[in-house]
Amino acid sequence: MHTQMLPKRITETMLKTCLGHRRGESVLLVTDEILCGVATLLFNNCLSLGIEATLITMRSRTMHGEEPPRLVARAMRDADIVFLLTSWSLSHTKARNRACKKYGVRIASLPSVTLEVLRRSIHIDYAALDKHARRIAARLRQASRIRVTAPGGTDLTMEIGGRRICIDNGLYLETGAFGNLPAGEVCLSPREGTTNGRLVIDGSFAGLGKLHKPVTITVKDGYATAISSSRLERLLRPFGRKGRTIAELGIGLNPRARMTGVVLEDEKALKTAHIALGNNVSFGGKVAAGCHLDGVFLSPKITVVLPSGREKAVRLR
Repeated sequence: MHTQMLPKRITETMLKTCLGHRRGESVLLVTDEILCGVATLLFNNCLSLGIEATLITMRSRTMHGEEPPRLVARAMRDADIVFLLTSWSLSHTKARNRACKKYGVRIASLPSVTLEVLRRSIHIDYAALDKHARRIAARLRQASRIRVTAPGGTDLTMEIGGRRICIDNGLYLETGAFGNLPAGEVCLSPREGTTNGRLVIDGSFAGLGKLHKPVTITVKDGYATAISSSRLERLLRPFGRKGRTIAELGIGLNPRARMTGVVLEDEKALKTAHIALGNNVSFGGKVAAGCHLDGVFLSPKITVVLPSGREKAVRLR
């Protein structure tokens, strides 16, 4: 297979199966100078399928969660379907949130995506993924508190009672639907100020890539209070205390995703979980930070604490 080829069946899966494209609907692709090559291949496939598609290239952002230009934000509101193929994620931005919630646009975000990621992890059984995700989400909804552990050294507790449990099943068919492609996770935002313990990221970290040395983070009352990586410290510094918020816990469920250093795919891989620092508004939280950085760790174990006080392990596979 030619290295600069995106099979049409991948494009058709994204458009038809994942976003539910209907005859006459418009598609907008937002990209930057770094990912414009991949975006152009997807754009050309859309055109060859007879779809009304528009491609906008903007200057790359400098951080996940940084807002796009106003011109791009306005264009996002006017499309029926939007693909965000950018080097830094627009998922947790006001522009994306507003386009979905106020204007009903269906959006898929693909930050730092590569052709290899698309070829490998898009063409999957979405019905099976949805069933798997719903089973885990149902277990989490029963819990008031959970404990997250892993062989690498992670040991965290967090309160989740009353928080929304989000299912990223790759089926963004309803008005205002949003998620990642590749898809495959169950995620939530812990209650602010309730996460405590030790987090050891031994997979990959947004902004750092695949890790050769684990990053250890001390967590107290919902914030990362000590971080072993000076590079991560520098990334977070501009965002102050809010940027250190424990914003998300996610559990990877995509059977074809692999750990490659592309966090978009890494966080969807089976036998992984991730914790994000920064913005949690997209998950129903209260912290509007200018960043959202995911750290992926391996072989997680999730234990739920039921309102009765009884503990029970969540079967992740």
